[in-house]
Amino acid sequence: MSKYDPLREHLARLDDVVWAAKLDDLESILGSGLPKSARDHRTWWANSGGSLVHQNAWLDAGWRVERTDLPRDVVVFRRLRIGGTSLAKSANAAIAESSDRRSSGEKMLARAMPALRQPVTVTLRAEWTILGDMHKIPCSAAGIPTGAGISRIVYLRDGDTGSVVISTSAIQLFYRSLRLEMKAAQDGVPSVDSGLLERLQLNASDPMEFDVIRPGNAWLLTDGRGRKADLDLDSERELVGQLLTLQESQGGMPVQFVTL
Repeated sequence: MSKYDPLREHLARLDDVVWAAKLDDLESILGSGLPKSARDHRTWWANSGGSLVHQNAWLDAGWRVERTDLPRDVVVFRRLRIGGTSLAKSANAAIAESSDRRSSGEKMLARAMPALRQPVTVTLRAEWTILGDMHKIPCSAAGIPTGAGISRIVYLRDGDTGSVVISTSAIQLFYRSLRLEMKAAQDGVPSVDSGLLERLQLNASDPMEFDVIRPGNAWLLTDGRGRKADLDLDSERELVGQLLTLQESQGGMPVQFVTL
């Protein structure tokens, strides 16, 4: 019996497609500590298999390590194989029994469906453009995009970092409204309250950094084939924002997604 069999069994029981695991949680599952190399070297978490019994534990269970964030003690696993459910098997059996009674169109559709039901991997590749300290960047800063896109506010509160990912049709207008509300709140003067601070769950006095995804800096890839995301489309911009939010949440940082 391998030391890593409990990890294999745990992964085999999971219903999730992605699992972001803390190293401490993995040690609890194993019932013993991980070697020092697991905490220091990303290569320990490769997907080579072979004689590496620890890697075979997740590979044999139908999972692979998608990425590591060792400074945060996080490893993200992704399922490779997605098994059919008993409901699907029952449905397939029922179809097989009645196959002689299907029309030619139904048979053609049935032959086309297996390829369409293969597991699909959808990946986002995006690059943040750093604009900097929100308390110092003027509303008229040239680096703030005027059109639609994705922005992110990373804040520090009580010693912990958190973030808000925002999908908006006008980044510069959003930034201006938020900055005016922040300044009014800090100065204690009356202002037209846009409600942005409350909606984004931000405190005007918190340290904040502002980043954006510029047009052309977000790509959507499906099974290795990709194209630029069209951030002018509401639905596509929201998809990018949701994927960015998921990525940050898997790293263990509190994050929320807001559409404006």
